[in-house]
Amino acid sequence: MKPHWAKQEVYDYFDSFLEQSILSNNSFITEGSGIFSIENLNNCVSAFVDNPDTSARNFDEKSKDQFANASKETKEVFAHFIWLWGLSTSDMRSWGKQSAVIRFLGEEYNDLLSDVFVDGGIGSAGQRHKLNKPFEISYLLLLFRDVKINLLSNEINDIQSLKEYIESLCKELYYKNDDTELTTDKRLKKVSKEFLALHHIILHLCNPQKYEAIAAQKHKDAIINTFFSLLDKENTDGLWGDIDGSILLIREELKDYVGNEFSFYDKKIQDAWNFGEDKNDFVSIETLFEYKKAMIFYGPPGTSKTYSATRLAELIITKQYFRNKHNIKEYFENSDQIFEKQIHHLQLHSNYNYEDFIVGLHIEESKSIAKPGYLLNLIDKVREDDLPHILILDEINRTDISRLFGELFSALEYRNKKIKLSVGNFEIALPDNLYFIGTMNEIDFSLERVDFALRRRFLWQFKGFDRNILWQIINEKRNSLKIGINSTEIETFINKCEQLNNEISKIPELGENYQIGHTFFAEIVDIFNSFKNIHSGRRYFLNQPVNILWEVSIKPILQAFLGNMDADSKNQKINQLQKVFIND
Repeated sequence: MKPHWAKQEVYDYFDSFLEQSILSNNSFITEGSGIFSIENLNNCVSAFVDNPDTSARNFDEKSKDQFANASKETKEVFAHFIWLWGLSTSDMRSWGKQSAVIRFLGEEYNDLLSDVFVDGGIGSAGQRHKLNKPFEISYLLLLFRDVKINLLSNEINDIQSLKEYIESLCKELYYKNDDTELTTDKRLKKVSKEFLALHHIILHLCNPQKYEAIAAQKHKDAIINTFFSLLDKENTDGLWGDIDGSILLIREELKDYVGNEFSFYDKKIQDAWNFGEDKNDFVSIETLFEYKKAMIFYGPPGTSKTYSATRLAELIITKQYFRNKHNIKEYFENSDQIFEKQIHHLQLHSNYNYEDFIVGLHIEESKSIAKPGYLLNLIDKVREDDLPHILILDEINRTDISRLFGELFSALEYRNKKIKLSVGNFEIALPDNLYFIGTMNEIDFSLERVDFALRRRFLWQFKGFDRNILWQIINEKRNSLKIGINSTEIETFINKCEQLNNEISKIPELGENYQIGHTFFAEIVDIFNSFKNIHSGRRYFLNQPVNILWEVSIKPILQAFLGNMDADSKNQKINQLQKVFIND
């Protein structure tokens, strides 16, 4: 289904590209006639695929060198695949997509390119789409060359037949790969084994009624895992043989709960399946957490550790809650109440100890009485429920962890085994449905000081500055406050934040653990909103609010981080960082 925010031009331009360049031989992005030939496509493959540049240089530098001796026509043909790479993504503005093509072809093409660059698209293609650009473009190049070669033998002469053939080829490459008989191109088969965003995007553009506008394979997997009960299957046998067919069935079933017109990226639906911070293409954070049942988010302040812990807890609960499909309706009506019952928060501090958490002696009527602590009482509650319960321990570094946990270390390793406690006649045995998530500011408590027993029993997930999360926070604030901040200005500001943190990471006295968290930078929107009636415009947003943010928030944090340094050295470092954030 086409998302409600999707730009129709994406679909129209894709069809026009197929008609003008694939069915015919004409350029779609320039006025070039007859250039989109198999010969020029072969030249592109020779220059780009057969001559890979594995150096650390960026894509623009490498591709220019690879095509240094290529003809003008060959370069224009290759530029189509850079255009197609960026066509559908909402992460790029029209000028950014056009700039990507011009950087390859040269500035002389500024006035020669057709107006086919869409402002926005059909959805985010994700970080992998950008980081994996050479593989994504190789896939497009080899795919459409193969299609072009086989047009005549398959008697394809219209758009619909062409789309159906591309769809079949993409599916065969994904599910059968080496065994497919639709192509003999070993290079195409090889590159198709990568985790490619454009595989999913091309399928959607060819048949949006059958394929979702979802670029990430792991997102499709997560949707199926979350809404598995809607498929009415006893097990997962055959489930992954047609993931898009499974998602189509899930869509039909979900209509009863959320209405006919929806996207899996609508917030209320996405919150049920997408953790949103997973950078591992192979094993998701929630899968690892489900196995280990104990995780700690650590990193600098302001990096959304508590928020991430809560979101992860919600996702685990939702996944189990949906095992009974009759619960889905209640979830969409009362998710907040469900989470409130299943998620438990403890803010730890230096005065919170073993006696409060596990068991302790209390004086009552001149007698010492052993009483269960918070955790033992929680365990009794958890045993009465089949759903997961998640205990979030905020700022575990603020207490003596080894003393606080005591016998819990053994209980974490041997679930359901009764372990005698050192106080009273109590025992502890952790049920399988009790999970733990801790948060820790590494600035306050170095990871090297963590007890080995704690390290071994928990998964450790670093939470640093994340430009994507910063963009999300700023965009949400911008929309809720209904203020006009240009997306280009936001991108420029986020670049400044990233440059500052890169510089902080290079300073020996600081390093990556002292990066400024994205929540501190997001304050820029509140500053801008406070003064929007006095000033407005690009110059104001990128100057005055940035200066204010530096003085009231960023500079004091850095001064605290550099607290043990002598005054002159500290001022020198602060001035150096200020130039990066404000003047560059």
